[in-house]
Amino acid sequence: MVDGATLALRGLAAGLVLALVLAGTTAPRRARLALGPVLACLAAYLLRSAPQANGWPGVVLLPLSAGALLFPMAFWWLVRRAFDDRVDVPWWAWAGAAVVLAAGLLSRPADPALSLSADGPRLLQKLSAAGFVIAGLWRLWRGGAGDLVAGRRRLRTALLAYIGAHGLVVLAVEAALRGSPAPPWMDSLNVLAIALALAVTLGVMLELRAARVAALFGPDEAGLPPAPPRPAPAPAPDDDDAPWLGRLDALMRQDRAYRDPELTVASLAARLGLPEYRLRELIHRRLGHRNFPAFVNEHRLREVEERLADPACDRRPILTLALEAGFGSVGPFNRAFRERHGMSPSEYRSRRGSGMPAAGSAAGRR
Repeated sequence: MVDGATLALRGLAAGLVLALVLAGTTAPRRARLALGPVLACLAAYLLRSAPQANGWPGVVLLPLSAGALLFPMAFWWLVRRAFDDRVDVPWWAWAGAAVVLAAGLLSRPADPALSLSADGPRLLQKLSAAGFVIAGLWRLWRGGAGDLVAGRRRLRTALLAYIGAHGLVVLAVEAALRGSPAPPWMDSLNVLAIALALAVTLGVMLELRAARVAALFGPDEAGLPPAPPRPAPAPAPDDDDAPWLGRLDALMRQDRAYRDPELTVASLAARLGLPEYRLRELIHRRLGHRNFPAFVNEHRLREVEERLADPACDRRPILTLALEAGFGSVGPFNRAFRERHGMSPSEYRSRRGSGMPAAGSAAGRR
């Protein structure tokens, strides 16, 4: 009876995945690229974890196993693309995916006599997969305070609750089972939780219009290095935001509030005398930034760029210039500078010194 109910739940969950794919055809390309890998890996997991799958041919099981194993990386990719507005995949992520795949496939030996030798690869696969999930959860939690998109902040909380309570528990249980099949009731509970999450996601997707989906995931061109802050418009009688934009611009450009490495939305709002939610709306809706760190880093990078272009600063270490501009350490500065210009700060300075144009800067300001 339990097996029949679980099979029905799997069919329902697979149908919900298909419905989500169809519902996403009208969503912006950025949303599809963020959600697509998660849905594909989830479908592979639902099929591969079914007891009936053990008798399927290897040509079918291999891609299903690979997709199921890569779900943690797909979750991490969803967080990176949809919440961090990043489209690059660092080398360590590719290496981690290779470890997850290799260890996961080795942990399912064809010969039962080799099951004990599979314990090492299985543990390595679970630890690597948990690393992706924890990295995604950490980014969801850490970036919440600086997220300027209201709907996306609420979505962070939902993903933290679901993935934190479900994804990590599943990995822990699978590691404890050491390759043995889960009890039928546990398998049913797992599939039921997946089906409920898919049903809620589908309901949200159907309720949201394409414009609101774009607001959550960003327009299709999002993910490029952020554009420089837009100049504040001249005050107009019918524009309630203009005076606040002018004060914000003066606070950032003249008072150089961005030099404070501990600057937050709350502290900047307090200095402006503006409610925090209004400042978030102002920076997002009027200046086009989706994350507060990107808004602040624009001002910090501009100061460093001006100093690198000034021959009087040639003897000053680049790290000193970055720290004075408000960057807390060299790592975030170098990463932000490379994303903006496509070169290191020292290369940028040397090109200026040799008279060559810093070609990457034009691309970085698209």
